[in-house]
Amino acid sequence: MSKEPTFNESFKLASDNFCVAIKFIENQDYSALNNALLCLLKEAKRENNRLLSSLNDLTLTCLAIRNLFEIHLISKHIYNDEKALNNWYGQSHKDSKEVRDGFITLMKKKGLDTTELEEIQKFEDESLKESPFESKGGFQVRNLAEKYEYLDDYQFIYKLSSKIVHPSSMKLMAYDTLNENSNYLSVILYVGVYFSDEFSLFLQSVINENA
Repeated sequence: MSKEPTFNESFKLASDNFCVAIKFIENQDYSALNNALLCLLKEAKRENNRLLSSLNDLTLTCLAIRNLFEIHLISKHIYNDEKALNNWYGQSHKDSKEVRDGFITLMKKKGLDTTELEEIQKFEDESLKESPFESKGGFQVRNLAEKYEYLDDYQFIYKLSSKIVHPSSMKLMAYDTLNENSNYLSVILYVGVYFSDEFSLFLQSVINENA
């Protein structure tokens, strides 16, 4: 009987799979889709590395697995839907605009010159008008989970992570119990392994379809 891989071994395998997919996409011709997938997979690899370095930390493990779950869903969505891909690029514009608006507001309150930031924003706005992209808010992860048949997983991951990642009453009042009882951490890690496998299967299908 083969021995079940440890959590560490499972996530190291996931890291290897991300590397293979990244290398494959880097060798493909440039396209909006390949560029977006490459950015997502590089972040997935970074998130997986953060997970590997914090396997004994309940909060960081929960956060990393939630983020990997989101990256998996977004990757699937933009790969299967060109409109979603265009929305993804548009989200980047909206995100940067919101951050820049915050800086401009703060700098004006401090009496600082905001001309350069406003010129950058004007240039980005004009560029967006000439592109097929649309500046919209982020994807609703719940909707993606339902679309790709992960709704039950979403409800578990987000209910748990909202209690563990944020300073909830449950986390703060029962911190020692949550950390001393390894069952909580083990369940989260098993969920992480499951989604690492799901992500790897998706990436293999991408490689097979484009080889």
